[in-house]
Amino acid sequence: AFVSYKLRQDAIKAMNSLNGQLLGTKKICVKFAKNTEDHDKPKPELGIPALAGAKPELKLSKKTAIQSIEAKLKMMENMKAGDDFVVNKLAANEPPIITQYQINKHQPPNKTINTFRRRHPYHKKR
Repeated sequence: AFVSYKLRQDAIKAMNSLNGQLLGTKKICVKFAKNTEDHDKPKPELGIPALAGAKPELKLSKKTAIQSIEAKLKMMENMKAGDDFVVNKLAANEPPIITQYQINKHQPPNKTINTFRRRHPYHKKR
């Protein structure tokens, strides 16, 4: 329900005296109504990306963008042919991991280690 008062002081007084009072078996909550104009106003942008639900947009100045492009071009000019592709030499000399596991699969298991120390785990030793 909505109630209007001429003076703000009277509205505050009524709100404070009625807020939290019992109406039947329920407590009532009394607060100021929101204007419809407040809903039409544009909301401020959230500066925290986690609260906004998106990544922040990085705005670079033109000068910074030009400097980064020039640095990238210089780096590309200084590179020799074939520098962009490097094979890991240690991994290239070894067989693929999958074949290592397939070899171990066909070998007989090591029987020196007793894996069943207790044959009956639910019977106590006497």
